Amino acid sequence: MSPVKARTGHIVIEGKKDFRELTRVYPEIHKRVVEANRPFLREPDQLLPDILLEENLRDLRGGRKPSGFNRQEAAGMRLIFPIREDRKVEFYVSRPYRCQEVVQLTESISSVLKKSGVKHKVEYDRLPSSVRGGSSGGYAPEAISSSSSSS
Repeated sequence: MSPVKARTGHIVIEGKKDFRELTRVYPEIHKRVVEANRPFLREPDQLLPDILLEENLRDLRGGRKPSGFNRQEAAGMRLIFPIREDRKVEFYVSRPYRCQEVVQLTESISSVLKKSGVKHKVEYDRLPSSVRGGSSGGYAPEAISSSSSSS
């Protein structure tokens, strides 16, 4: 069961440990993150989401970790691809405070992955308190999991 509010919503891809697996679904994921951020985009930034999409797709096609959507708007939603020591493919959405939108966007992205047959698990609020509100990765050992596996 998903929490009502969360600061971060993590999606860990199961099986393959290659970013290329996300290439075909990433445009839809990116679109959902951009839509969640529409109210926070400044006028001069209207082309930025398209540029970021192309840069991220280039990285994914090359099997590299993409930069995600890590804008500096205070209330905006971020899409972060952390570096993991175990080399698993993971990304998470975050906001500096607990809110429903993080859970809703995470579940929305999970449904895109399920429809595409990408096996994954969803977890919430895994960042340690020293990292919350920041933009870098880090992990709390006591992750709250909403599902052990999805397909």
